[in-house]
Amino acid sequence: MLRLRSLFIGLAAALMPAVVVAEAAPEKPNVILFLADDMGYGDCGTYNPESKIKTPHIDQLAKEGVKFVDAHSASNTCTPSRYGLLTGINPARTGVRNTLLGKGKPIIYEGEATLANLFRDNGYITKMIGKWHLGFVMTKSGKEYDFDYSKPILGGPADRGFDYFYGLHGSHGGKPRFYFRDRGVVAEPDAGGVAPGFVEEEASPNFCKDAVEIIRTHAASSEGKPLFLYYASLLPHKPWVPTEKWKGKSGLGLYADFMMQLDDVFGQIHAALKETGLDKNTILIFTSDNGPGPPAVKEMKKVDHSSAGILKGQKASAYEGGHRIPMIVKWPGRIEPGSISKTTLNHTDFFATFAELLGADMAKEYAPSPVDSHSFLTALLKPSERFPRPTMVNATHAIREGDLKLVSKGGRNKDAAKMKASSFKLFNLADDVSEDNDLAETNPEKKNALFGQYMKFAGERKLK
Repeated sequence: MLRLRSLFIGLAAALMPAVVVAEAAPEKPNVILFLADDMGYGDCGTYNPESKIKTPHIDQLAKEGVKFVDAHSASNTCTPSRYGLLTGINPARTGVRNTLLGKGKPIIYEGEATLANLFRDNGYITKMIGKWHLGFVMTKSGKEYDFDYSKPILGGPADRGFDYFYGLHGSHGGKPRFYFRDRGVVAEPDAGGVAPGFVEEEASPNFCKDAVEIIRTHAASSEGKPLFLYYASLLPHKPWVPTEKWKGKSGLGLYADFMMQLDDVFGQIHAALKETGLDKNTILIFTSDNGPGPPAVKEMKKVDHSSAGILKGQKASAYEGGHRIPMIVKWPGRIEPGSISKTTLNHTDFFATFAELLGADMAKEYAPSPVDSHSFLTALLKPSERFPRPTMVNATHAIREGDLKLVSKGGRNKDAAKMKASSFKLFNLADDVSEDNDLAETNPEKKNALFGQYMKFAGERKLK
């Protein structure tokens, strides 16, 4: 307790003078991590002044917290990005891709610690709502894998550090469609793969309602434990099925309607925190799992809206549009409202950041799991300063050192062993975030040095 008390006093002292620190704030803040699904860097107004989609609640969060403009998901597609976020391991290091779901087993192994493990070890109640997409223990029937509904379904959130799970195994459009409740199912799917009463349009409202109830119950509880809530939104991933309230609301098509509904869901959760007073000691994070999906990019281009903003690429691309994502953090009394941070960070860095915040010895207690996690706690508390981050491999075929980025010309995943230096481009993101000006020919030494680091990383991988 003394170590934690000293840590928080030290953190408070490190803040900018304009920030007022509450004298009697609890030592451990609640943490709510809200993860959008396939939302692009340019889909909200605070990141894209030219955005045509109205996102007042996300924009308001930026006014109340710090907006990171150089934040990156752990990968450029759903499964690997979630794996990296929860474990602190770069999915490129272990070969995690969406295709691993076809093996019918958990993608996060038992020996790999998660954020939920970290929080629970430090006295938190840990809860998850929404899209898991990281596999379960399944049984093989012929050539296909399926769930055995007669037994507890293992390998999911309830076995990876979460005390509570209400959600889906994947997106709301994937089969089978049914709700999980911890290790069981609310209702088994029929022969067509859909559980009785399951309606795609109702999944997100159900999850939002559950999250709001969790917040209100926790605020009224006398248990005294802090809360870690991981809300993995289904929106705005396809299928775009806005509720009647939001259908046609944007005037820009179903994707924009769904984005506006996402903003409203986040707004309801944020409002519940404020109404209960829980927000005063809560770290609230809004971010996305990767860049915008190709169908969304195509549809929104028709109405002159760029879901990736000024970035090149989209979901599944190694260019910035595939993995540079919105990320806003609010922590009243500790983070300067309306601030902007240019520090480079990755979702894998959450583990080290919260380990430092809680006074946990990550290297000793969780080694070797979070090998690609580097704390950005100082950057969080001093957003006006830009802090360096170690070399970062993005989405398998891109590597970043400082402002220089080496990316494969295809910009998509390929076999690392077959890559050659000649197949990469070099960009200076400091003055070319759109990745338009290839510097490879004029900077061959730097290109080759970065390629050497990339190949070293590729050679050390141990694939699942």
